[in-house]
Amino acid sequence: MNKLFRVLTAIGVGDPLGPNDQDPDTVREQACRLVSRDASVCSAPRPPPRGDSSGGGISLDWLASLLWLVFIGLLLAMLVLLVRFLFSRSGRARRKRKRFDPEADLDEVEQAAVMIDRTREPTNWRAEAEEHRRAGRFRDAVRCRYRALVGDLARRGLIDEIPGRTTGEERTQLHSVRPAAGVPFHIAADLFDGAWYGDVAVVADDDERFLALEREVLAETASDHGLRR
Repeated sequence: MNKLFRVLTAIGVGDPLGPNDQDPDTVREQACRLVSRDASVCSAPRPPPRGDSSGGGISLDWLASLLWLVFIGLLLAMLVLLVRFLFSRSGRARRKRKRFDPEADLDEVEQAAVMIDRTREPTNWRAEAEEHRRAGRFRDAVRCRYRALVGDLARRGLIDEIPGRTTGEERTQLHSVRPAAGVPFHIAADLFDGAWYGDVAVVADDDERFLALEREVLAETASDHGLRR
């Protein structure tokens, strides 16, 4: 008891009603140590340690992250499949329209951009050529036959029929699409240039030669007949 009295005196209990700045927990712990044989019961209980992944506890953070990654991956995969489906569907629709559209071939030829002069048809040019031939005007006959030939090639979707266009442009255009027909057409264009621009004398033989070249050109382009009317 003397020991307890000394402890109480040391911690300032002389005036129980006066001011006291001692920590009650400290006083209680020291008193407990004096009367108890087991000092461990006098200490305040320690809070249980928080579990972590390193100490054997279970953490679900990594599992949540994994689930988010899987979810985002599924969304991206669905987006890719949707885009591919839309593209394939539009492609099938275009092929279907092309397969059942009777004007599909005509549209492709029109996209190749050939122009046709509808003010006069090749048959009219050839009729005028025959009139000039019968009258002995072979220069005019060759001119009309060349215009008729250009009109036929334009209606086959091979060259542009533009009044005033040079023969050089027409030769280049035909040779790029039908090289075999380009050779006789080149010779026929030379006859036309010589007769119309070069003041070369044109006789019946020249007109006959042009007719032979015309037949050769049309034979080489026979597979294109009927594409344009």
